[in-house]
Amino acid sequence: MTFLIDGYNLLHAVGWANRRFAPGKLEAARRRLLDWLADSVAVKSNLARVRVVFDAQKAPAPSAGHSHRGVLVQFAYRRTADDEIEELLEAEQSPTELVVVSNDTRLQESARRNKAKGWSSQEFLDWLIEAERAVPGSPHAPPPEKPDGPLPPTEAEELLRAFAKPKPRR
Repeated sequence: MTFLIDGYNLLHAVGWANRRFAPGKLEAARRRLLDWLADSVAVKSNLARVRVVFDAQKAPAPSAGHSHRGVLVQFAYRRTADDEIEELLEAEQSPTELVVVSNDTRLQESARRNKAKGWSSQEFLDWLIEAERAVPGSPHAPPPEKPDGPLPPTEAEELLRAFAKPKPRR
């Protein structure tokens, strides 16, 4: 699955952004988001490809897209991320395999018009959590219902002692 993400929209949705950043804080918040996405089980296991687009209306010069630990990053030079995402959507060869992530209704509707999926930031976050739970050994994976293999001897002895004598009747 390929995700096309409105970067600042997701940054606000996870609570790592505000309207006014002190100098240097915006870059740190972007890096935190990109690191978090790169560290996700979905990206590490190649379950998902992720492209994040950030607004860059006031950028002094265009910058080339780049990869941040497997997450594609681009800045929409002198335009909004919404405009850039819509253009990428229209150029997409396999739109049915694409999910646009934004709380912006305009982008969700544009995704649907182009035969892609449109998810809110919350739907994407829920999907990421489910992806984490689905991978065995993940810290978020549920414990197995039954233990694998025999019980350790000390635990078996403890259980035998506990159930050896019936409880007294009252």
